[in-house]
Amino acid sequence: MTLPDMIYEGSVKNVRGEKGKAPYIFEFSDRYSIFDWGQMPDLLADKGASLAFMGWFFFDYLGKPETWATWKAPVDMEGDPQLARLRKTGLKHHSLGLVDHDAKQIPLQREFISPSRCLAVMPVAVHEPASNVIDGKLVWDYTPYKNRPENALVPLEVIFRFGVPEGSSLLQRTGDAAYCRALGLSAPPKTGDSFAVPVIEYSTKLETSDRYLSYADAQQIAGLSDAEFGALGALARLISLRLKDCFAEIGVELWDGKLEFGFGEKNETGARDFMLVDSIGPDELRLIKDGQHLSKEALRGFYRPSAWYAGLEQGKNLAKERGEKDWKKICTDELGLSPPLLAPAVKTRVEMIYKGLASALSSKFHGQPVFADAWSLDEVVKQILPKKEVA
Repeated sequence: MTLPDMIYEGSVKNVRGEKGKAPYIFEFSDRYSIFDWGQMPDLLADKGASLAFMGWFFFDYLGKPETWATWKAPVDMEGDPQLARLRKTGLKHHSLGLVDHDAKQIPLQREFISPSRCLAVMPVAVHEPASNVIDGKLVWDYTPYKNRPENALVPLEVIFRFGVPEGSSLLQRTGDAAYCRALGLSAPPKTGDSFAVPVIEYSTKLETSDRYLSYADAQQIAGLSDAEFGALGALARLISLRLKDCFAEIGVELWDGKLEFGFGEKNETGARDFMLVDSIGPDELRLIKDGQHLSKEALRGFYRPSAWYAGLEQGKNLAKERGEKDWKKICTDELGLSPPLLAPAVKTRVEMIYKGLASALSSKFHGQPVFADAWSLDEVVKQILPKKEVA
């Protein structure tokens, strides 16, 4: 037997199963994607198995009431009803556990012998917004969300930020005083600032390029009631705070990241509950140890000095001016730009970021590394790419 048929092949992971029927299988690949480009030209050995393990780990960890029961939350969040629910029932999520190549669930001890790259999940419906070109501009129609669907993907990426590390995109938006106030900031932040309670931002999830949204626009396109929007923000803050403390236990700082949610069913008040969906791992997080990035930022740092990266914004701007979706085709066909291969030393170090994080978490919380050959995180930091090797 083999894994079920392909439903969707993404730039990083495949979704397999029978459309609309549980379970779906997330098959994490060794591919990677940055800057909205899609699949890049290299493969990173064991990245898929590392992400599958971390995806399972965080769903399992956050889904346990005991993870929340004795956790000390910030004082101003102690009375939040979302926290009371987490302490009672744990976090709702769609993970069904790690599975093997026959889509059969595997015990944790088997994972330490032969790590799986597959995670079974309950599917959620995805209501893709329609797009139209109006007056030369690409406009997205989120009408399906006005009908308040249940068991469906929330069409937002929820971004949390504990601070402003160098290169943070937050600085591109905080010249707007009203936007800063909506984020709970009394003044525009500066590089190096940190926040005890994370700032929450929202961006689109289902468009060809992500775009940041005002709170009002995020609530409107997702069809969220005031109560639902407040609950979503509170839940994102609590999850990010709990993740921050979890990473601190392996000596890693969590600076920012993104979460994805699904609508659950309506509760007694008529508001829909939320469940955590997709996955959590270094591809969704900015992680720093001893001043060095242990996340996709290590890849971004390699590509930023390249001619390919320099031309991305030009391609996106040309597509926007023409009302076209395919900015990538403009980059490749008109501007002659494609991403270069990683330098071999960079490739090895990035592979060890994924394996090292997975192994550090499994060792700390399950007593055994999931990859016996993984570098320790201290060794990963020692081997971080010197700037002179960046192409």
